[in-house]
Amino acid sequence: MSENVPLYEIGLSKEDPATELVMSKLGGALNKAKRVLSEIIEAKISVESQNPEGSRTHYNATFTVITSKKRLIYTDKGWDILKIADELCRKLEGELTKHDHNRQKKSIRKKSDM
Repeated sequence: MSENVPLYEIGLSKEDPATELVMSKLGGALNKAKRVLSEIIEAKISVESQNPEGSRTHYNATFTVITSKKRLIYTDKGWDILKIADELCRKLEGELTKHDHNRQKKSIRKKSDM
């Protein structure tokens, strides 16, 4: 349980200090999700930047989490990459509550309608 989920990044520059913060935030959210969704295999963030040479840069980010059962895809866009990372983490953590409601085995105590 102590091993980290592999997290790959595409489109983020290595020199940008925000890149390490984004990877740290997403890695923390993945480790938190790993406790509930133990079947996570790997994750990838893909960032497309528009107008990088201007005064402001617009980002389109796609965060993909691959599990043994399905693929979770979250997207967000905006001007601040750190706010986008926070939003993607929030979306992933929202998946944890859905997982709690989708039980694999029905309760034997619930009575069916007759």
